Amino acid sequence: MSGVKRRLRGSLTVQKLGAVRLDEAVVGLAFLQGSRYAALTASGGLYLADAAGGEARRLGSHEQGGLTLAVQPGGMRVATGGQDGTIRLWDTAAGRETCAIETGTAWVERVAWRPNGSRFAAALGRRVGVWAADGSRLGISDDHASTVADIAWSPDGSRIATAAYGGAAFLSSEGAGPSDHVALKGSSLLLAWQSQGRYLAVGNQDATVLFVLVESLDTLQMWGFPTKVMALGWSDDGRALATAAGSGVILWDASGAGPKGRTPTILEGHFGSVTTLAWQPRGPILASGGSDGQVCLAVPARPATRRRRGDADPPTIEADHSITLDAEATALVWTPAGSLLAVGDRSGTVAVHRVG
Repeated sequence: MSGVKRRLRGSLTVQKLGAVRLDEAVVGLAFLQGSRYAALTASGGLYLADAAGGEARRLGSHEQGGLTLAVQPGGMRVATGGQDGTIRLWDTAAGRETCAIETGTAWVERVAWRPNGSRFAAALGRRVGVWAADGSRLGISDDHASTVADIAWSPDGSRIATAAYGGAAFLSSEGAGPSDHVALKGSSLLLAWQSQGRYLAVGNQDATVLFVLVESLDTLQMWGFPTKVMALGWSDDGRALATAAGSGVILWDASGAGPKGRTPTILEGHFGSVTTLAWQPRGPILASGGSDGQVCLAVPARPATRRRRGDADPPTIEADHSITLDAEATALVWTPAGSLLAVGDRSGTVAVHRVG
């Protein structure tokens, strides 16, 4: 893939530690304890590997393809969902599958663990189910207006946000609902909770983003994106929301009184659509991956620039560093300490980089 042609600041140090090649495109990626990580591929295979490279170990698979992967917070258990309609639980320390849950649906779109790791939720067509960590079912929601596209636990684990046609809604921690609808004329696709719990960000099919004030359910709608929103992510301190649509990453300042009336900042560096992004935990770096086969690394907290004096266009930030991939970026994940970044792409390659 071609490299980024704009001049980059080059102020970050990036060292590639190792890479593995899996059987198909990477659709899910998450670090376990230390430098080990789990990767799910489009063929359904679940693999374990180490940041230093070497051979990846295949634990098993979803026979008709994989869709979603989530690692239990603070644990070694992984939940995966696939096009076979099952949720599979894996003990990565023992290297084996421990449970296969038949959901009764054609596919499992999303799996997400409660922040304390005690239970997980899964999107099952128009419904959302909740299970304990051992695989015993705790509850299931009523039907939504359409297929549930995304789910996200609140930071305190008290409820689950859902995205579907007609907007966002909320479920109890046992799956009761939906209730407290946030109405939208169209489909909501993506969700991201601010870690402080004040805002829920909702990315939509109609090329808009909603900031939902969770306490009052008041909303602030941002529009003008060139395409539907492909990725959302909050900085660790909750001050900035990164949104990806088209070739740019738009940064919204949610500090203090919030984003209303504030001009966003544009992060430049990609020449294709941005497909995924991830903020560094406990740090200022934003990683974004795109269809151009690039991962751009930037520090958005640095002062932005304008193209020319008096220009009415939003201020821009250039990427500090870029990583060239073998194919389109499909997954990005940092270690909890924020020192390592793993990148998965459509060719099935996973590479791990030390960033500082």
